[in-house]
Amino acid sequence: MEQDLGLSVASGSRNTDYLCSQNRLKKAGLNLITKEVEPAQHGRRIVLRLTPLGVRIKNDLLNELNGLHNHTGDGI
Repeated sequence: MEQDLGLSVASGSRNTDYLCSQNRLKKAGLNLITKEVEPAQHGRRIVLRLTPLGVRIKNDLLNELNGLHNHTGDGI
């Protein structure tokens, strides 16, 4: 993910921490994703998954985008 976004590993970790329920400083995060260590990779690979809140926001955004797409030409 870091390479795709042009981030350092540390920056990617900090940013994904902020999207979790609790950041690395034990402060409340956004609770949009979870981070899970993939055991088969001996802790070197982290799997990110959307939480129920993350799924709801994703679906809301997709619905909004579909609405905008379906109403092009209506002055929006």
